[in-house]
Amino acid sequence: MGIPVAMISALYALALTTGANRVIRGARIEHVCGDPDLGPEKDFAYGLQIVRTALTALESPVTGPTLFVPGEAAPAREAVHAS
Repeated sequence: MGIPVAMISALYALALTTGANRVIRGARIEHVCGDPDLGPEKDFAYGLQIVRTALTALESPVTGPTLFVPGEAAPAREAVHAS
């Protein structure tokens, strides 16, 4: 078992076919983690959503190339409590 790797890409279909296991759909080629046309506040919120999706992807077990789309519901998980 290796270190989980995630790729944020606007060309997500290409990333999936090259063997990346965790691919996060980015916005645009020139602004992968945001959209400056949205204005500063909305651009920041959109970029944050993409980064949070990437963090979720790193925590998620996958068996092959998997696309994570910002804004879609994350898989439901059981709460784990340390005692």
